[in-house]
Amino acid sequence: MFAERYLNALSTSNLQDDDQHHQTEPLVAAALADLSGGSGELFGSMLLRAHIAGVPRQPAESAARELGVLLRIWTSAVAHKGFDRKWMNIKAEWDIKAAYAMYAKIARVSLAHWLGGECSCCHGTKVVESRACTHCNGTGREPVLGGAIEREKVLDMISELEGLFQAHSARAAAKMRRAA
Repeated sequence: MFAERYLNALSTSNLQDDDQHHQTEPLVAAALADLSGGSGELFGSMLLRAHIAGVPRQPAESAARELGVLLRIWTSAVAHKGFDRKWMNIKAEWDIKAAYAMYAKIARVSLAHWLGGECSCCHGTKVVESRACTHCNGTGREPVLGGAIEREKVLDMISELEGLFQAHSARAAAKMRRAA
């Protein structure tokens, strides 16, 4: 329900807020959910907009700018998580540069997979020629490539993104229920 109303609010040309028009409510709920999420940033709303509204549906210039901001914020978050969780053993200055490069790659791959990531063979249908897709093992998602450690970190960050998205959506839906 919230996702549908949010998508309608993003695509409307009339943002009046009176007795008959309530298009701004989902936008306000999403913004309030960001403020009550503890981070104080618009990251949750950005994830919501990119995942529900789809970045490619927007004009190219706007989509590229928004996706760039989302990627910068996510790269910073992944780097903090990587350093906090001690993903790499840092002994020298070049280790820090290597760590940032690895964290940036993990952020790029995880965000791209979370936003898109449908199987290139079955296109997310899980079926090819009336059989389960062998490329994705019937999941509908493109397999994450890379070494075991890198793949583990990417899958962990995909899980984090989904958790952030679900938590933000739940907070926003709760704000909508309270407003009604």
